[in-house]
Amino acid sequence: MRLVTPKELSSFKILPFDLYNEANMKVLNAGEVLTPGKLIMLKNYAKLFTEEVYNVENKNDDDSQSRESLTKLANFSFDSIDIADFETVINKENTLKSDIQIKIKYFMRKTLDLFAHEYFNEGLVKLNQLANIMLTDIFKQLFKTKKGSQVRFLGEYEICHPLNVAIVSGLIAKKLDYSNIAIEQVVLASLIHDIGKFKMKLDDETPILTTHEAIIAEHTTIGYELIKNDLNLDEAIAKVALEHHENNDGSGYPQGLSSDYISEWAQIVNVANYYDNLACNRTATHVSNNRDVLRTMLEVGTKKFSAKILYTFVHMFNYDDPIDFNDMIF
Repeated sequence: MRLVTPKELSSFKILPFDLYNEANMKVLNAGEVLTPGKLIMLKNYAKLFTEEVYNVENKNDDDSQSRESLTKLANFSFDSIDIADFETVINKENTLKSDIQIKIKYFMRKTLDLFAHEYFNEGLVKLNQLANIMLTDIFKQLFKTKKGSQVRFLGEYEICHPLNVAIVSGLIAKKLDYSNIAIEQVVLASLIHDIGKFKMKLDDETPILTTHEAIIAEHTTIGYELIKNDLNLDEAIAKVALEHHENNDGSGYPQGLSSDYISEWAQIVNVANYYDNLACNRTATHVSNNRDVLRTMLEVGTKKFSAKILYTFVHMFNYDDPIDFNDMIF
């Protein structure tokens, strides 16, 4: 039996050999995908062994296949996207034209594919491009509206949620007179505020994108570490991932921070995140239109949100926006 080190295991995406513990019991089979969750689980074993001597040529083949897969997944740009390749619903009330809505959603979906395959740096490049497009083009159209129903993307939650949070957060930052650079950073931070969920798996394969909050609370700390250590982004962006579930009264997670101890960018994303989850009916409170959403958020009030951010957000939109969410879909 040959001893297998943690460093060796971390170099594989697919396990090339059967893996055994000190009692000679099989832990993993050859061919299994080594997700971050599995690597964490393997750290619980003092020693791990394999019967096989791994051939370096096999690893080279795996690396070649990985590069080919990456090239295929990342071979797209915003201008090159053909919306005819993507079937999705649109928001007929949205200020943006339907083809632009589809194009943005398709770009986001293809970027999420990169994250799902754990090509985080490549996904970040695409999201930086999207944040720039939003700042230089999209916001010019959306900033004119007075109705929340006219700025939302509808349809697939895993695609629309980060887009909606980024749009609302960017609009709040603009209302607060942030600089263009700061607005773009807030938008980027919003697009990756849930990035920690991509390091958490269901059945070792499926990224947790739509599971209840209580099950995935650790996505905040995982996202923070990923943004800081893997993506090498600023602390201000990483704190958005870490703190966007902290509440003004200290009742949130993961640290139970309150008031000014929560970064302002995270306070902005907290409002935008809750707004979109309400509108998507992913909370215990059922709402049917944007007016219901605004009323609910005012009822929750400063217990959860910074007064400055909450009232900036509420005053962005016309309270008289009663169109039913179901009637917005086309």
